[in-house]
Amino acid sequence: MVKHSSKPVSGRVWKNKRENKTSALSDVKPLKTSFQQKMKVKTEKNNMKKIVEQLMEEKSKKLEAKRKQVEANRKRREENTRKNEIVQVITNTKKLKKIKKKHLRTIETR
Repeated sequence: MVKHSSKPVSGRVWKNKRENKTSALSDVKPLKTSFQQKMKVKTEKNNMKKIVEQLMEEKSKKLEAKRKQVEANRKRREENTRKNEIVQVITNTKKLKKIKKKHLRTIETR
């Protein structure tokens, strides 16, 4: 077969021709870095940690505020239902002995 530069032999036209292998492209890292470089990386890392910590703290504060709000709403709702209930006070305790057990279960003491 004769190779032509215009079209690949495989027929896969959409594939690009590579000049270099990917293993040859990787740069060699130096064995040691300078002290200033290390300190720069360290400060950047610390700054990122502070920012992340701050964001997490804000998120937790928002969640706590929402939790408190939900709890307050639930308490308010319970109080409103208690106020709205129709209550009949039992003054004569002897009547409780005559009441059936099923009815006794529905009676609440406050």
